[in-house]
Amino acid sequence: MRNCWKTILMSGKTDILLIVETGLQKIHIPPLTRPPVADDNPNEELVLWGIQYYSYSVIAHLRTVLRGLVQLIEAANIPTAFIVSRHIFEWAAHTCYMSRHLKNYVLRKEWGRAWHLHSLAMEGNRWLKDHGSKYEPTLVTDEVPDPLGVTNIVASYEEYRRQMHGHADAKDTYGLLSEHSHPNSACFLPYYQYIGREVRFIAPSPDTSLLGEKRCLIDLMMFLNALLKLGQERAVRAQVVATLKELAGLADTW
Repeated sequence: MRNCWKTILMSGKTDILLIVETGLQKIHIPPLTRPPVADDNPNEELVLWGIQYYSYSVIAHLRTVLRGLVQLIEAANIPTAFIVSRHIFEWAAHTCYMSRHLKNYVLRKEWGRAWHLHSLAMEGNRWLKDHGSKYEPTLVTDEVPDPLGVTNIVASYEEYRRQMHGHADAKDTYGLLSEHSHPNSACFLPYYQYIGREVRFIAPSPDTSLLGEKRCLIDLMMFLNALLKLGQERAVRAQVVATLKELAGLADTW
């Protein structure tokens, strides 16, 4: 399987995906025991536990999604890979937003605001809030918070890229991935070519470079490292750091 994967991936940038996917699969996520602290009176202990809870959840989800992206690329199914790549990019933006805001709250010891943000990330569910009582009449939907909006998290990632790299392209990249994820003409481009006045329908290109840059995966791992450090977690963070060190070997291809 890995030999096929390496044959299909055509550029140094795609090696980033292989390293991150493999690194996340190796992580052992230990169980967490919630502190006996009420939601309406959060303290440092509860907030740090919540940061670990969020970080572990992101790792568990994204390594599953990345495994699926690997399978799509191995099958040369780039049109579907666009849709999955957009989801992964959104999570990179989400971890960016969480790491930046939680750091500020923790430094200022604003445990209430930190726990509220944690609740938005871990419990926010727009569908459940709007439609849940239709299917479960006993559900108290007023207590379900709104999730973090995509506009806000991508804007946070845009600002991060501007501060760290001197230019902001997160919105551009997200816009490109979105164009290939929504029903519009961009979806048709891989399937045809014009020969004079004749339009011919062809198999889509297997070139993974069409997906755009994969640097968001590097940022994702850095955000996870920052979150785990903020949450005073060591075991999983050590494995994240190991993956970041491996990624550092690709610096010339970034």
